[in-house]
Formats: sequence, structure tokens, C-alpha cells
Amino acid sequence: MPWKITKPSSTRFIELDLLRGFALIFMILLHLMWDLDYFGILKLNTSFYQSNVVVQVLFFSIVGVCQSLKSNAIDLTVEQRRARTKKMATRGFYILGLGMILSLVTLVVMPDRPIFFGVLHCIGCSILLSIPLLWLREKAIFIALPCIAAGIILGHLAVQTPSYLQLVIGLHQADITSHTIDYFPLLPWFGVTMLGVAIGSILYKNNTRQFRIPELSGSSPAKFCSWCGRHTLSIYLIHQPLIAGVLCLRVFF
Repeated sequence: MPWKITKPSSTRFIELDLLRGFALIFMILLHLMWDLDYFGILKLNTSFYQSNVVVQVLFFSIVGVCQSLKSNAIDLTVEQRRARTKKMATRGFYILGLGMILSLVTLVVMPDRPIFFGVLHCIGCSILLSIPLLWLREKAIFIALPCIAAGIILGHLAVQTPSYLQLVIGLHQADITSHTIDYFPLLPWFGVTMLGVAIGSILYKNNTRQFRIPELSGSSPAKFCSWCGRHTLSIYLIHQPLIAGVLCLRVFF
């Protein structure tokens, strides 16, 4: 089997697209299960649904890896680095803005469980917060681990009427899932993003893959998964309305 040794001078690595695509497909499956339960069609298998933590960790860690790739190159001019920083910030604000729009939509559609600070809010903020810390490279682990630990601790502290800032940080009601359908506080998830920054700085030093992988681009499943990984945000935004729309038709007709 042919092997790819390195891929210099690029921020597009097929293994990252594949992992992101796999996480996206798995997430859609889990959301389908949740929707089937919500519309009373099929009872949710809660044991299997708990595996969604794998999807969450993959998404946030890959965000961190991609952030590190954008700052790992050593041959950039000052102007190029400023342009990349501006592009990262624009991306962060864009995703955060989409999250806010989604919050407004859910306030109308699901006023009993709207999204206050969901995955898009958290990813957008994590991108913005990581920008001034990318110089740490592999030392980002020293920020990642305390943030993850703090998030685990805060997750066990119940606050009856948390403020929005408390929700953003990670302090919430004991029954948070009954108040919102999507909740991702900065602690621990910013920590997972920074863990990705550290991993990316090690595995893709100077934007060069430091390990070998088999040739994957010729496989049809890999091509599909990789395509999904390259269009994650677009697919994420449309998949729930599509699923919910189809299931609504199934319920009413």
C-alpha cells in the first residue's frame, strides 16, 4: 500500500477532512435519533446517544489543530501573518454570528429550550480566544489541561438561575438539557480546542505532516467523507431543518 510521508506548505490534510467528515456523519446520525424521539416516532437509545462526546471532542480538537496550522508556517512575512490573523478573526466572528442567529431562530421555534450558548457560539469564541495564544504551540497543553479540568469541576456545580456569563463559562442548572437543546460552555471546550493547538503543533510542525498515512484519496468512501469534512459548516446548518422537515411531513401525513 502506498504511503504519504509529508505534505509541506499546505493547510489541507486529507486525514483532518476525513476525521471531520466522520464526526459530521456520526453527529447527523445522533441528531436523527434525537429528532425521531422528539417527534414521538422512535424512542431514543440514550446509551448510544452518550457516544456523542466522541463527536464533540473530535470537532473541537480539530478546530485547534487547524488553528495551529494557520500559524505554524515559518516562511511567512509580517504582512502575511497579519492577513492570516485577520482571516482567523473574521472566521471566528462569522461562526459566532451564525450562532447568535441560531439563538434567535430557536427563541421563536423552540421558546421552551432555546440555544443560549451552543456549539457555534463556543467554536467562534474559541477561535477568537486562541488567536493570541497560538505562539505557545505545543505549550498550549498547559492552558488546555487546566481549562478541561475546570470545566469538569464546574459541570458538577449546579446554579439555579445562572447569568449569561456564568452559562458561557460553564456554570449552569443541574438539568441544563431541559432548558436548552444545545449547550457548549467555554470550559471545558476551549480547553479541548487548545489541546488541538498543542497536538497540531507537534504532528504538523512547520505545516509538514510528521507521520505517515496510507494513500486514501482514491477510495470512494474516503472521497465522500473528505467532501463532508470540507463542507462541515454548511452541512451542519442545513441538516437539522432537513431532518425536522421530513419528520414533520411524516408526522402530519
